[in-house]
Amino acid sequence: MTETTTHDVIVIGGGTMGTAAAWALARRDLRALVLEQFSLLHEMGSHGGETRITRQAYAESPEYVPIVQRADRLWQELEAESGEQIVVRCGGLELAAPGFSHARAARLSADEHGIPYEWLAPAEVNERWPAIRVPEGWDALYSPISGFVQTVPAIRNMARAAERRGVTILENSPVLDWGADSDSVWVETPSGRHRGDAAIVTAGAWAPRLLANVGLPLHVRRKTLWWQQVDDPERYRPDRFPVFITDSPAGEIYGFPLHGTPGLKMANHAGGIEVDPQTVDRETHAGENRDCLELAAQVLPGVRAEVVQSKVCLYTMTPDTDFIADRYPENPRIAIGTGFSGHGFKFAPAIGELLAELVVDPAARPIPRFSVSRFNGSGNRERAAD
Repeated sequence: MTETTTHDVIVIGGGTMGTAAAWALARRDLRALVLEQFSLLHEMGSHGGETRITRQAYAESPEYVPIVQRADRLWQELEAESGEQIVVRCGGLELAAPGFSHARAARLSADEHGIPYEWLAPAEVNERWPAIRVPEGWDALYSPISGFVQTVPAIRNMARAAERRGVTILENSPVLDWGADSDSVWVETPSGRHRGDAAIVTAGAWAPRLLANVGLPLHVRRKTLWWQQVDDPERYRPDRFPVFITDSPAGEIYGFPLHGTPGLKMANHAGGIEVDPQTVDRETHAGENRDCLELAAQVLPGVRAEVVQSKVCLYTMTPDTDFIADRYPENPRIAIGTGFSGHGFKFAPAIGELLAELVVDPAARPIPRFSVSRFNGSGNRERAAD
């Protein structure tokens, strides 16, 4: 098998996080090679569907806030460099039915980090956004700096910025095998064997296979995305309608203003069946959007049952839904970025920066919340010492 020139770093997987890592490596003037089994932009993994919510009042944990703020600054730098809009700041609503905690958890993060927000009564929400009807008794937080990231401009411009600084991106280059010897990392592809001084593995839904010997407690879920017809499209433009996340008996339903595709994009962050990315059913089926329609019946009276478009994407899950961004056990020349559990896209440039630091700087330390060592033999988070 032909062996190519050695690189400073090889990135295995050129999806969202791999492209972000490539951009971070390029900013350090490193000779990096990115290997992507599909085209750079594709819908076989987790970044399809045009848009991803970005928010700083982070209900999952206040620990995420500094990371998303760093990512936001990097998105702004990328916009300035590319001249193309990447983040659309339409504001965002965090809504929770009685007995559900999402909105209050978002408020705790906002209070801890000084994130601007308004705590609104349902009647105030309904008056401000005529397309929304929040029931009495629901909690509502509105943050004006929330919005959405456009996935195609984001990934395309990270890749272009990396390539301008000398990074090589090889599309349609699946990894056949990979490993490490005493002083380098090697990767075999159909075009030959590539060597690097270090490697970053960001293989998305294929990480459980490529990292099988690490024993990470990962599984992949099939998720469906739905663009629903609306009665009055003007009410759902980004300047008149916010992104939203809801927590209710219908599920963790989230959605976006009309953007690109002429329909209101909605999905359920919760649930989803465990699948193999090689054999997953990539077609959506009638009735799979019933949870979205249940939520719409309560909160979005102008949303209709007719479907404009639907897609399948994949979540690579950890048991605690926190990310993995750490060094490979027993080999500090390799970093792992995986398990983004359906909420990673907004963080991409900051995660790419962290992964680059882990393979370049021996003194760099992973964020404890994202460490491999947090898992015990049962795949659960180790309890911290009191």
